[in-house]
Amino acid sequence: MKKNRRSKFWKTNKEVICFNLLAALFLLTSLAVYARAGGGGGGGGGGGDDGIVGLLIYLFLAIPFPWNIIIIAIVVVLYFIAKKKAKQQSILNKLPTGKPTQKVKGYEQFILNNPTFDEFKFKEKVQTAFIQIQDAWQQQNLGKVRKFISDGVYQRFNTQFKMMKLLKQKNTIDKLTVKNIYIDKIETDGKIDIIHTAVHASIVDRFVSEAYPQLNSGGSEEFVEYWSFIKKRGVQEANMFNSQNCPKCGAQLSQNAGDVSKCEYCGAITNLGDYDWVLSEITQADDYVSANPKLMKEGNLAGKIREMFATTDDFAIQQIEDKVSNGYLQIQTARVAKDPTLLRRFVTNELYDTLSKEIPNENFIYNRLFLNDVTLVGAKQENGKNVLMVAVKSSYQRVVPQDKTINLIDYAVISKTEIVFVTRDINFGTSKGSLYAHSCPSCGGEVKDTIDIKCQYCGSELNSTKNEWIISQVMDTYEYQSYFSDNSSDFVGSVNPNKIDGLYEVRDFALNNLLIMIAADGVFDAEEKALAERIAKRWGYNLDKIQPMFEMAKSGQLVIRMPDNQKHRKKIYHLMEKAAKVDGTVSIEEQQLLDSIKKEYPFAA
Repeated sequence: MKKNRRSKFWKTNKEVICFNLLAALFLLTSLAVYARAGGGGGGGGGGGDDGIVGLLIYLFLAIPFPWNIIIIAIVVVLYFIAKKKAKQQSILNKLPTGKPTQKVKGYEQFILNNPTFDEFKFKEKVQTAFIQIQDAWQQQNLGKVRKFISDGVYQRFNTQFKMMKLLKQKNTIDKLTVKNIYIDKIETDGKIDIIHTAVHASIVDRFVSEAYPQLNSGGSEEFVEYWSFIKKRGVQEANMFNSQNCPKCGAQLSQNAGDVSKCEYCGAITNLGDYDWVLSEITQADDYVSANPKLMKEGNLAGKIREMFATTDDFAIQQIEDKVSNGYLQIQTARVAKDPTLLRRFVTNELYDTLSKEIPNENFIYNRLFLNDVTLVGAKQENGKNVLMVAVKSSYQRVVPQDKTINLIDYAVISKTEIVFVTRDINFGTSKGSLYAHSCPSCGGEVKDTIDIKCQYCGSELNSTKNEWIISQVMDTYEYQSYFSDNSSDFVGSVNPNKIDGLYEVRDFALNNLLIMIAADGVFDAEEKALAERIAKRWGYNLDKIQPMFEMAKSGQLVIRMPDNQKHRKKIYHLMEKAAKVDGTVSIEEQQLLDSIKKEYPFAA
């Protein structure tokens, strides 16, 4: 009897029930998405919870009993499953943990092209490079390792050395231990193979300044860094990591190599990937996971760019990015030296005129200066020239020495992204050298560290776009968004500017900056870590996955990050204020950090 009544009830009301169930599922999906988008502000999507309450009331009133109770129960269960899944999709929950090399992305194609590849020997080279470069960094002398690091990586180290000398700093390293090395992914770029490796290590690392003790920092830390190595496909591997001999002629290589890694006897350039693996990038764990090489380097953008250079045998996106790294740091060095002539040969005449008016007015030294990510994001052709746009994400802290003290412009290491334009003629000639490797693109003659823009051998203009990529513009992200909006139809290929820094959600920025805030006073004890873990767990993070974030906060390795969206900046800033007040008082260091962030990253009131 009861069964018949239920059957009759279903037949009478099934259309109403089905309609409302479909409507509920549609609204449920919308609410789950909303919870994800707003998860960073307010601790996990409060707006979504308000929405689900309204939906449940609607279902209770719109559907007859007992089906309303049944459907409400289903919706509640599905909502919290969807909400949990959405929260766990954070980019920071995707920090790589290592997997067998045979299963990493790109391995199958790589091994077909390189059947004699020896994984064990490759990892030995990575470990040798890691240990030798740490020693070279400590000695502030790259002579012994110059042969297997790219020009861009060399310039990154060399620029920091110049800053350290101005601040009378040294970086002492002790108890270095390599715990593990694994291959994370493999890419192809034109005729170049790229292997991205994770290096898990521990170290006692201290920055010490003789003149300005307030800059002293450091201690013991355990970390994971990602080291990327390149090699031209098909070339026989030499032994540059355990030999001081030229890989081409066998002669002894100089131990004092500087800007150029060149054999004195046969003229071979050792660090282009022609003979062995070469270090082309070092990336911190949080930057590595937030970078988007699939978006930037593969698919439509990379395909269209390679079509532009189909007849150019030596074109590779990785090499363009390396040149931009080098040139960008030359500009930063000129800013600190207040001497625009130092960058003269790397920029066009028009850009030089602009920078030469700006640079003399600047007054600071970089206590820290790192390039976090350098990625090609656009290409166009105009006025007989190829123009490439490269996003450069840097982290830095500026200081001003005054008498025997240091004034801090930035109270923490902060980050920013700028778009660097590089230009070369469409009908370019054969490049016989590289300006970024101190050789004339027109004749191959040596270019010394000079402000002269005329080659001493052939008389050609060194900053000419006829044979070399020259920096023609530098824009911040706001300027580039406007430029892209006005000129998007002229682009051969591009990444939407809104996606350049689009993988971080509001809560990712907030968690990163919250950890910095907690550690701002130089303390990150067990109680503070427990507080940070409670917040992270409430925001949907996998604590096992994001442990590197906590370790980096403890050792002062995290950098302030902010999105371009001003409303999101305001929300993140207020979360940082709450973190500062969590113990009932705001320290001087915390307030200084808050003030400097508000000044550096303005947001709408």
